[in-house]
Amino acid sequence: MAKGKGIFRFVAVTIFSLVTVCLFSAGVFAGAMYLSDSGYFQVKSVLVKGVIKADGTKVESMVKSLVGKSIFDIKNTNVASVDDTWVERMEIRKVFPDKLEVVVFEKTPVFKLTNTKGCFTATSSGLLIKENCKEASIHMEQGVQEVDFKEFIKIYEDTVYLEKTKVDLKPFYFSVSDGDIKILGNYNREEFAKLFAVYKNRVKNRYKTIDYVDMRITDKIYVKGVM
Repeated sequence: MAKGKGIFRFVAVTIFSLVTVCLFSAGVFAGAMYLSDSGYFQVKSVLVKGVIKADGTKVESMVKSLVGKSIFDIKNTNVASVDDTWVERMEIRKVFPDKLEVVVFEKTPVFKLTNTKGCFTATSSGLLIKENCKEASIHMEQGVQEVDFKEFIKIYEDTVYLEKTKVDLKPFYFSVSDGDIKILGNYNREEFAKLFAVYKNRVKNRYKTIDYVDMRITDKIYVKGVM
């Protein structure tokens, strides 16, 4: 008899607990629905961050469509693509209860260059974006391979000196001016860094005058000048 009462008590407690949990969950859900419908979590403002090169007007116009929506319904997929070459991607960050931040990630500019088609900004990914500039310190001839151009971008990012001088990008190699000295280098990031260091630290100190320095052959530096 006592065993039967124990089972009955266990079943009663279990049922009571389940009912309590269900009622609590229903209350939470109803409360959340009430708050959602009340407009408390409706997006009231959107702050745009990260716009430097991109067209801010286009981005601002696009994000206006997010205002008035429930913050719970907002995902990164709600951000429409913007017809702007500089925009790489955009990311939504929620600021509860009713604000959004749209962070714009732009392509990274590295340097300006000219070619037969005009003036461009080269990005870190190798993309050329048309600019209104009239001249630049870097000129690229026709026939430069894409793989060589991307390797030169890495060389440029590693070599501060290249920011201060003129560079001519040619098929298979590039030339740099160090005052009156002409330097010829190949499109190999590690090789150029190694040979350029030898040139700056040893060759320039050894020669009285230098006409040109050729670094196009692996592990070799050819110098024309007077010792």
